Amino acid sequence: MRIRSLVTLSTTLLLATPAIAQSTSQTGAAAATAAQTEKTTAAEKKICRRLTISGSRMGERVCLTRDAWKKVDDQK
Repeated sequence: MRIRSLVTLSTTLLLATPAIAQSTSQTGAAAATAAQTEKTTAAEKKICRRLTISGSRMGERVCLTRDAWKKVDDQK
């Protein structure tokens, strides 16, 4: 009974090791992506606004860059 438990435990640990290694490498990739996003200039960042729609109580959320919002505001 003890041998079976040890075999089961050791097999579980061996199978779990690649999953743990994979999750840590994905975390590193997420950190690299976050570093790239911080490098974007203010003009490239998305700015979200809630726009009202005629005939609806709910607004629509629209995300555009600063330059795109300037164009939208100029058209009004």
